[in-house]
Amino acid sequence: MRRRSTDQPALFPTEDLIIPETLRSFRKAVSAIHAVPVKAEHNQSLNNRRLFDACILVALIDCRKRDGLIKRICEERVSPIFETRVTDLARLAGIPGKNYVRIYEELDRLYEMDLRWNIVGEDSKVEWEMRAHFLSSLGYGKGHRRGLIRFSIDPSILAILLEPSNWATLSLQRMHGFSTGPAYALYQNAWRYVNTHAKVTAALPTATWIELLIGHSRYVVDDPVHGKRVVNYGDFKRRVLVDALNRVNETSALGYTLELKELRSGTRVSKLQFKFVPKKQESLGLPVTWPDEVLRVLASLGFTSSEVEDLSQAHSFEVVAETLVRLKAAEGRLKAQSRTITNKKAYFTGILANVATGEAEDDLNVTKIEAEAKAQEAARLAAARNERRKEEFAKHQAQVFSARFFELPELERAPLLSDFESSSAGKRAGILVAKGWTPQNAGALACLRAWLADERPATLEQFYAHPEDRSFDAWLAWRLDRAESQEPA
Repeated sequence: MRRRSTDQPALFPTEDLIIPETLRSFRKAVSAIHAVPVKAEHNQSLNNRRLFDACILVALIDCRKRDGLIKRICEERVSPIFETRVTDLARLAGIPGKNYVRIYEELDRLYEMDLRWNIVGEDSKVEWEMRAHFLSSLGYGKGHRRGLIRFSIDPSILAILLEPSNWATLSLQRMHGFSTGPAYALYQNAWRYVNTHAKVTAALPTATWIELLIGHSRYVVDDPVHGKRVVNYGDFKRRVLVDALNRVNETSALGYTLELKELRSGTRVSKLQFKFVPKKQESLGLPVTWPDEVLRVLASLGFTSSEVEDLSQAHSFEVVAETLVRLKAAEGRLKAQSRTITNKKAYFTGILANVATGEAEDDLNVTKIEAEAKAQEAARLAAARNERRKEEFAKHQAQVFSARFFELPELERAPLLSDFESSSAGKRAGILVAKGWTPQNAGALACLRAWLADERPATLEQFYAHPEDRSFDAWLAWRLDRAESQEPA
């Protein structure tokens, strides 16, 4: 038995272990917390990523089956020892075959792995950067116990994994369909945000996304002055990112496709974000086993049909029904205090998160839920405003580029157009280019601008002479100054 810390107390006696009883049928949730190995030799393979999630799933099943266990883990910072069979772990991880030696080898790598954990808050920004090992102990059965695996997870990490806002409701059956590590990692890390209102992932630095997808690589270097710096992003995008994106989007079991959004700082792609775009396919429909009155109540709360479908995939009917009962009771208590629920949908979502974690009704903090509901609504409105501003900034950049491009003398403009049209990007945009190079041909100009950003960033930067043309923050300040001076924006 390998153990990382000798002073780590066990939550249960050695023989009183939690043995999962529903591993063969459980298909609900696995972790999607952003975790990156610290050392290059610990870069995760596809099977390693799958076992990582399978271990988390075993822990989640066990912890949620025992009343009061989660509270003890969070308050006393202790972790139980989990036990499962290697066959069940392989089945959960979706690793075929009976070569269990490789399972043990990958588990050994998980035990040795030192990880950097990024904890993303509700505003899609990184709130904590932690460094910790994933497994604190690992043991294999011998003799008549052959085939059994025992492990424990560091208490600080386990407490994070048990927080509902930090892990996503992913489908293991869908995850088993990805045949490459980057595609699996993209789905694993992006789908944590599928149920957010804005339907976008966190805008994380490009270097972070590269490490999440492939670990340490030649595309990210440590700069002693500026920290992590991305090298040859275009090559990474062509060789890794586009392929992973296509594999995720071609998965028929998913109801969304991912749309890549490259956020720039000047001409450099500083952050990556992925937007969920609903697929144009026949809907699975509303859950047929749910009573009509429940569906009507959810509709009255503001849930759309697609949102109800998402609810039915993430939670059982019993959990949703219990949440509605508690919502009604909370509304009655607030009315007795001459108070009202400002946003019933957000309030319902807050109670649902508590019910899903197994909290008793007496443990619900009404004031906290109300505050969280208001905060979520405020965050949603702020995100919508920010999205509108970014669209306006993109439009501003397009207008500036168009105006200054056509101000160029013909002798300078013609070579650029010739080089673009002879490139692969120009050939793909042939239909747009055929319409002619005019200020009204926004599609062709957008393709030209994207090509310049990838191939000739220094040239593109010359078109953005002023700070407000290059930086979103500078543009916001410039716009505010113009508004205060009552000049037309």
